[in-house]
Amino acid sequence: MRSLFAAAGLFALIFNLNLAHGSAQGVQESRAPTQPIQEGHVVVMAIKGQISKKVLASIQSSIANVTGDPIPAGLIVLLDSPGGDGIAAMKIGEILRANKAHVFVTGQCASACILVLASGVVRGAPAYTVGIHRGRITKSDENAKILEEIDIKSNPQAKELLERFEKAVPVYFSQMGMPPELFQAMQSHQYKGVYRLSNEEIIFYGLSGFEAKYLDMRAAFYEKMTGPYHMDKEELHRRTLRVASRCAEFDQKHPAFIHCYKQVLRDPFLN
Repeated sequence: MRSLFAAAGLFALIFNLNLAHGSAQGVQESRAPTQPIQEGHVVVMAIKGQISKKVLASIQSSIANVTGDPIPAGLIVLLDSPGGDGIAAMKIGEILRANKAHVFVTGQCASACILVLASGVVRGAPAYTVGIHRGRITKSDENAKILEEIDIKSNPQAKELLERFEKAVPVYFSQMGMPPELFQAMQSHQYKGVYRLSNEEIIFYGLSGFEAKYLDMRAAFYEKMTGPYHMDKEELHRRTLRVASRCAEFDQKHPAFIHCYKQVLRDPFLN
């Protein structure tokens, strides 16, 4: 992996985007996550636009604010990204997993963004907001804006970098508890654009749900509660899977997202 990161100075491993309805969208500039807000002990971060080393650096500098794991979470991460630098995305994912992040798609999550989504101990995404395809090599600027796509057939260095990356991704997914079918599905979509996942596919590929050990731990926590938060493991899982679709409208209002998350957990009758 050391040589992989060194080579990234020349080529950014990214996943290009092509939005739904077959229309292309201009690349969103990479920027730091919105200033994390903290309500009580709950920290919310939003990652919007291209994923880049700048975004990684911002998360590294902000993560110290996360302490504990209260209701509904210690760290909530909201995603609306077309992709970007795959290596930076994996490093972000490692940080988020270490801090027990609950990760939700509130806009779209395409390409390299799924590496971040996969890192959540809780993950949620509405149908057709997640897009996958095989990795590609590009020259990009510091904001992960694509300058040129590299033809690996004529560039041995780019080909070697892609091969190393494609060996690293299944290892990363395995560490995050993702099924091997997820990487296989990515590899099967080799053309420009992305394949958007249905709700059933999002669940099948592990991009919605809980990390198993975390679910056991949180279920034990809620089973000891009294009042509206008292629930068993099955009920906790069922209620939590509603959060992404129920609360996405509050992606720009982080305190409102926290309150919505709590409401979904409290109310057993929400569909």
